[in-house]
Amino acid sequence: MKLITDDDFLLLYSNYSSQNLDLPNHSHDPFNLDEFGDDECLAEFRFRKAHIPVLAEALQIPPVIVCNQGSVCDVLEGLCMLLKRMCYPCRYSDMIHLFGKPIPVISMKTNQVLEYVFETHGHRIQQWNHTLLSPANLQ
Repeated sequence: MKLITDDDFLLLYSNYSSQNLDLPNHSHDPFNLDEFGDDECLAEFRFRKAHIPVLAEALQIPPVIVCNQGSVCDVLEGLCMLLKRMCYPCRYSDMIHLFGKPIPVISMKTNQVLEYVFETHGHRIQQWNHTLLSPANLQ
């Protein structure tokens, strides 16, 4: 359409290209909890395989999680992303081999589950008995 010159395009492309590393997420299989062994679940997520669906039910996480940009994941994948991120200090790039998704998608799904859990259960932490948990009593 010749709206901009080739030089302008190269300048814009170099200044506004993605800052994320181009990591090969397509070479990894999609997440499937059934493929994990019990010890592997315990090592990766700090929960036994049978306990992860029970935790999802206890946290009342909906069966399907939809992010703002439209990506969708099931409850077990989203919860496992959150568990992996919270149980060990790791970068999203360290999670690609487990979930087979690009870093921005893993980040959005993890944050969506975290936001849901906080909105649903955050009052439990915020409304604890403040006299029981006062700094003097905790000391």
